[in-house]
Amino acid sequence: MSAVNVGEIIEGSSVPDESLHGVSVLVADDDASIRLILRHRLELAGCEVAEAADCASALQALLSNRHAVALLDIMMPGAGGLEVLSQARANGSRTMVIVITAASTMNNAVEAMRRGAHDYLTKPFDNLESVVAATRRALESAAQHDHRNHPTEVTRRFGGEIFVRSPAMQEVFKLIGRVVSSDATLLLTGESGTGKEVVAREIHRRSSRAAGPFIAVNCSAIPQGLLESELFGHERGSFTGATERRAGKFEQAAGGTIFLDEIGDLPLELQPKLLRVLQEREFTRVGGTETLRAQARVIAATNQQLEQAVAERRFREDLYFRLRVVPVHIPPLRERREDIPELTDHFIEKARESGARARGITPEARARLQAYDWPGNVRELENAVLRAALLTPGPTIRVEDLELGSAARPPRPAPGDLPPLEVLIRERLSQLVGKDGPEPRDLHQKIIAELEKPLIELALERARGNQVQAARILGLNRNTLRKKLAEHAISITRTPGT
Repeated sequence: MSAVNVGEIIEGSSVPDESLHGVSVLVADDDASIRLILRHRLELAGCEVAEAADCASALQALLSNRHAVALLDIMMPGAGGLEVLSQARANGSRTMVIVITAASTMNNAVEAMRRGAHDYLTKPFDNLESVVAATRRALESAAQHDHRNHPTEVTRRFGGEIFVRSPAMQEVFKLIGRVVSSDATLLLTGESGTGKEVVAREIHRRSSRAAGPFIAVNCSAIPQGLLESELFGHERGSFTGATERRAGKFEQAAGGTIFLDEIGDLPLELQPKLLRVLQEREFTRVGGTETLRAQARVIAATNQQLEQAVAERRFREDLYFRLRVVPVHIPPLRERREDIPELTDHFIEKARESGARARGITPEARARLQAYDWPGNVRELENAVLRAALLTPGPTIRVEDLELGSAARPPRPAPGDLPPLEVLIRERLSQLVGKDGPEPRDLHQKIIAELEKPLIELALERARGNQVQAARILGLNRNTLRKKLAEHAISITRTPGT
């Protein structure tokens, strides 16, 4: 009876659900107590419930198409629930399947959705109402969509088993499972360190392009002058140092996946060329005239707010929508703390492979990891665990082995403690943004303009009116400084002798 609390059934009051009245539901699980509990709750909701205790009987029931919805356990005697799901879909079963399992791994979640499951629930259930709600959603979906076409199975497995308990990440893996078999462009968003490249690699490994290359490009790490050549290649003699023709990353990724990390940093002048790749599936090498076909799936990622970049005209709106065909947001670790224990054990095991002596972690150290805010997300957790596992003097990681900052983020300073510049900005914001007036559309420009003029005046004062020296102090080109002097109507008083 580990999946739910029996007292919930005995003491709870359940009202029949009109939308589920008479609906035939199959409960397939090898645990008789779980079948009993689920049967009881679903019958209270008005369902007609059938049971299966092994894979053979579950498959037979699914192929009969007598049931509108099925709750299918993964770990059952026989080939397993996922194989039952694949065979049922391959043979035309129209039953809406909700996979249930206590083995909540990333592999299981994505694989269930890939093979045609409608939903995925983990045991122990938070409450039985979540099962009833999932059954209702499956029935509604069946009424709205033709469910005869399902993604075909790809037998390639994940390289590792990373356990996830958080509902937030379960939803991410469900979404991945639904789109992994298509060639749709994906935009992964989330803070640095949340694992966007890990997710991109797993999408590639689960896709029909798994046999092809996975090419990752960090758009912020390559100098702007070289990025076009890096992405699209170049012809011999197209620029100084181009001594031979070179294939770019899009050519190298043909038949596979190209991962464009930090896409928000793609220079504005290169964005039309990427847009052409996404729209027309073609490009040319730098200095070339031959039109080449783009044969790679594109997955992009960013930790920036691209909507803001579009509003500020730093990123093309049409490119943004071409990239955002399927948006996937990776939540920060502080919003999925349920995953920390399993991730910790995974990283300890990884540290052992690197020669670390640690084999476990104390409850106090676990609690410390659970309480920490993880501004660096999963990457910071991995580094903290690996470091502690390597440096601990014993076989167990202790609290004193962990090098973490404050578990809570520092509070916002009181207004009287703010830096003078921030006080000034806050005052101007309150003046420019009235409560009842229309929202300004050029707030950034106005604030920068107001700060820029006194900054230039101070630099000129420091340089005693010498424009060349003032430009050097500001880090501006001399002509740029002249333009800004005219824009702000700044008069220059030059000290004699400078």
